[in-house]
Amino acid sequence: MVLQLKCNDLLRMLGARGLCIEVLSGRVWVTEQGKAHDAFLGPGRRYHVCGDGLVLVGTECVADETPGAEIAVQQ
Repeated sequence: MVLQLKCNDLLRMLGARGLCIEVLSGRVWVTEQGKAHDAFLGPGRRYHVCGDGLVLVGTECVADETPGAEIAVQQ
């Protein structure tokens, strides 16, 4: 599934263990419950969800300088 995230959009996922988040364009940050640090990802980078807790994916953008991000979420 490919998703378009606008600047300041926030994707919330629960029970996402095993999913892969791939950044197709833009930059995102990923926060996973139970992890000590956020992951910051640019185009071509991936994040694999390890747990079943809350996962947040947000766009990393400055005002109107970037249009947001496009990500693929897959098993």
